[in-house]
Amino acid sequence: MTLSCPHSSLQQLYTCVVTRPSKGAEGVMIAFGAIFASAGLFSIGAYFLGRVQGTAWVALIVGGTFVIVGSGLVYAAVAGMRKLREQSALQQSNPGSPWLWRKDWAASRAESRNRNSAAMLWFVAIFANLIVISVAAANLPKLWGTSDPKALFVLGFCFAGLILLGAAVRASLRRKRFGETYFEFAALPFSPGRALKGTIHLRFNTSAPHGIDLSLACVRQVITGSDKERNTMESILWQADKNIPQEYLAPGPTGNAQIPVDFTIPSDAYESNHDHPDDQVLWLLHARADVPGVNYSDDFEVPVFRLTPSALAAAEPVTRFASDAQEAAAPAFQSDSSDVAAPPNPKVIVSVGMDGGTEFYFPAFRNPARVLGLFLFTSIWTSIVYFLLHSHAPWIFAAVFGFFDLLLVYALIRSALVSTRIQVGNGRIAFRRSLLGIGAKHELPFAQVAQILPVTTMQQKGAKATYSVRMQTKNGIKLTLADGIDSRQEARWITAELEKLAGLQLDTHVAVTAGFGTSSPPPQRGQSRPAPSTFRQNGPLASAIGLAIFLVWAGVIGYQIFGHRPGVKRLPYKPASRAKVNVNVNVPAQPSLQPVNYSPLTDADLQHLQTLPDQSQAEELLDRAIRHDYRALEVFEQNIGLWSGLQRTAQIQELERKSSFSTDLRVRYANVDLNLALDGWPKTETSADQLLAQAQADAAHRPYSVYHLGMLAGRGVAYGRIYPILLDYAKRDPNPQVRQWAVEGMRFLGTGEALQQLFDSFANDPSASVRDRAGCNVSDCGNFMRKQRMRMVPQLIALAADPQTAAQTRSWTFLALHEITDATVPSDAPDWQKWYDQHGAEKMAEFEHADWWQVRGDH
Repeated sequence: MTLSCPHSSLQQLYTCVVTRPSKGAEGVMIAFGAIFASAGLFSIGAYFLGRVQGTAWVALIVGGTFVIVGSGLVYAAVAGMRKLREQSALQQSNPGSPWLWRKDWAASRAESRNRNSAAMLWFVAIFANLIVISVAAANLPKLWGTSDPKALFVLGFCFAGLILLGAAVRASLRRKRFGETYFEFAALPFSPGRALKGTIHLRFNTSAPHGIDLSLACVRQVITGSDKERNTMESILWQADKNIPQEYLAPGPTGNAQIPVDFTIPSDAYESNHDHPDDQVLWLLHARADVPGVNYSDDFEVPVFRLTPSALAAAEPVTRFASDAQEAAAPAFQSDSSDVAAPPNPKVIVSVGMDGGTEFYFPAFRNPARVLGLFLFTSIWTSIVYFLLHSHAPWIFAAVFGFFDLLLVYALIRSALVSTRIQVGNGRIAFRRSLLGIGAKHELPFAQVAQILPVTTMQQKGAKATYSVRMQTKNGIKLTLADGIDSRQEARWITAELEKLAGLQLDTHVAVTAGFGTSSPPPQRGQSRPAPSTFRQNGPLASAIGLAIFLVWAGVIGYQIFGHRPGVKRLPYKPASRAKVNVNVNVPAQPSLQPVNYSPLTDADLQHLQTLPDQSQAEELLDRAIRHDYRALEVFEQNIGLWSGLQRTAQIQELERKSSFSTDLRVRYANVDLNLALDGWPKTETSADQLLAQAQADAAHRPYSVYHLGMLAGRGVAYGRIYPILLDYAKRDPNPQVRQWAVEGMRFLGTGEALQQLFDSFANDPSASVRDRAGCNVSDCGNFMRKQRMRMVPQLIALAADPQTAAQTRSWTFLALHEITDATVPSDAPDWQKWYDQHGAEKMAEFEHADWWQVRGDH
């Protein structure tokens, strides 16, 4: 690097510092490549001159490989230095405008970063396959003839070569199909707080039924280590996603297609920065489309810079597109107060917990692709350990590889079998991470929570980023509520929901933790570069501690491997989908989905519904039924037992909540049928037998079982067998949770004896949560007719008048009286008795003459 600057001020000096190409480096690289090529030519000549023995085609492959690699190094040196000279000239001519330092940017466009991927893949594939073929030809026949298991490793390398060859072919097909793609800017440069607009030009002679997915991301790229230990890490500082329907594609000027791009850059965004090769900030636009054959995928780097006054005066904005004049965008890097919409297919299951709060359940095995990849890698690594144990290699190699194998097995078990449950409600946040149902529960009051944030770490370049949800207490303790979340939107959405439920200030920006990279802010123009906090060299004490830990672990692993070598026991996987009760009772109101205004169901509507997936049919029919479309309700009841694969989407959960409090008992019955279908329980005697057996044998799942038994009995399945057992659990089970869910199950029965038992639990159960749910079911919840509830009024008045009744129960009693009768009477037992004596018979007659299905509920 050299300095050549005629100016005197420090700022001018800063803008004039450029990287100049080094002729010495060019000469060294050319010499190195020439040596490689010469060695290849020498080996080929030596064979044909009889100086060395071997097979002709092996000699040609080995020598040709050296010639190709050496020639490639020479070409790379010459072409690379020419490019560096051009780059240096651009920097010197535009010292204060880094967006003009690239030819494509200066022309208001960004070339595809993948344009040379096919050539690079072909080079790597040919080079790798030449080596693989040489190794296989020299070793495979002998190993195969002696049935040596090491032949499998050679075949594995051959398979890897074929994979690289397939990737090269696929990249070439993609290049040929979509042509020379580029992104044309609407302005130069793009500035924080403003719009990033333009069009992607490509050849697109195909259909994209799901549209084109666009993603704009600000990425920090950090290189740690040195020489052979260099490691490139990346972290996504900000990201926005959009889907462009196919009909929005416009024809280009030469017949190609144009994809419109329109994003808003946050006002506190970081600039693009390439000043330090080991710590850069990149703005990347990614486009992808699932199309028949080879999918479309492209990446473009775009210039995002803050214009200084001098640069602003010199800049000539492009005006090919509509003006993007607008108010500056809100910040999103350090904080983001915007709400986040639910992702289309979230992995988390949101429901209502047994205590009435909101529950976020992250099931085990929710990332099958990641588990499969980890399983394959662990299997290969375990095979290496196995062969080391059965070879003549020093035992220390098997011990070291065995230690890392244990870490891989632990990661595999954690990815496949560990589930997480977060419960928010009743003034607290509780979370529990469990392995096959075993795990400790942690709770924290809302008052002690400082903030909840989605968090990501720096990832190896090319690796898919994962996200966590982290809670920080007011005393500085950081707790990870959930991890292993693949979707950035899902992590932000979960955080937003938790913050709203806990009454915290909304902040959905994604924090980036340091990991093993730098923890300081990324470098920006005009700022001194912060000192890196990477771990490059350990002191003597740290080295000694690390060596001691390694020796201890090596000893433990060595003893485990060479001492008794226990067999590996496979952990059973048990689905957790039926380990919880999904019921909406006294749930804080969630933001409703956008309502759809339906006209009464017609034959044409039915024909259209038959073309939709089962999930869409169920959602639309139930939505119509809630809006008192009785034909839709009839069709729903006819088909609920025939639909398959129904899922608890956000839409179905919203409809489930509304239908459970419908003013029409028939809709409430449909709600029961929906829950049974979602949880996989047909309305059959077999289901009743299974739930009865499960309730008796499995105490942990008993609340789930008794709740669903109530739903089955309420729909006419084995009522005579189920009711006595349900009654026994509600009155005598020592676990208040079981009694509570038995009481909840009884609300579906719709009989007078069940209503009487609910009143008994409301008046006498020692658990407040059981009394609360029983009282709600007596007054308004559940599937009882109004005249049935009206018969409970005298007993409720007597309970309110009893001096032994607790204050809370008395308060609930008056609330029940109001909800049953709709009467405006003071919360006083004598006043209620007076009202009942005067108007009780009249109110009962009113309920008896009304349609049986009319109940009090939410319209």
